[in-house]
Amino acid sequence: YFHIEQLAIKFFGCLLKCSTEFEIFKLIHKPNVLLNHDSETVSKNTTSTIIDEKYHYELVPDISEDERFFHTEFSDQPLPLSDAIVLINIATFVKEHKWYEMLNHLDISSKGEHFILYQYTENNLYPTIISSALIQTTSNKHEWLFFDGFFQNTKWKPNLESDGLLSLTKATSMTPLTRSQFIDKTSDEIENDLFYSILDKTKVCEAIRLTISGSKSKANYHLYLAQKGLAMALKESGRDAVFTIIEKPAMVLFYKAINL
Repeated sequence: YFHIEQLAIKFFGCLLKCSTEFEIFKLIHKPNVLLNHDSETVSKNTTSTIIDEKYHYELVPDISEDERFFHTEFSDQPLPLSDAIVLINIATFVKEHKWYEMLNHLDISSKGEHFILYQYTENNLYPTIISSALIQTTSNKHEWLFFDGFFQNTKWKPNLESDGLLSLTKATSMTPLTRSQFIDKTSDEIENDLFYSILDKTKVCEAIRLTISGSKSKANYHLYLAQKGLAMALKESGRDAVFTIIEKPAMVLFYKAINL
């Protein structure tokens, strides 16, 4: 192990960067299962929705059971949907943003319900994934990152505008909310109160690990399509309230711009 660490530092600078490249290598150089893939079943899906031109979005109940193949900008050959999403997560979150903590939790991105946005392009048999996001139901709320202590801070000031609470109450089956209920409470106490105020938990989910890929010139457009498609897909599936974690200011501005 010491010899491996020495080589990792020599060629990659540190062991974490080496581990990241190794995970990418394993995904891209898996035995070519594409050889046994029936080209007649390429990306057949009747549940997708066209959002703009050749962009499609959908919710996949469990990506580990999906047999379709997709292109990504991080691999020359198409990959099974599950592998494609894991590869995009590693390339964007871990390699680009250096969130190395995710290396221990890559399996989360290889299964379960996911939102996907993809595009059909000329001369390509398989579509290209533009965006993906993990959708978690309340049945595994104990795994939600939203309520994890890592994403809590005593210095945060909750936004408790009356019109926001009113619109949240109207949009969901909730017990009535008032600003006075949350005075002098910490952000995590408020978030838990909001969650337990929702009467029908099937109408609630967590959406995390939203990825955006594709050409840099279209980054903002893809971000817009992804957020719009995700909101529409979740609403169409009966989700009235979505818990999420956002770090990009542009995304916050998007949700503010659409108002109610």
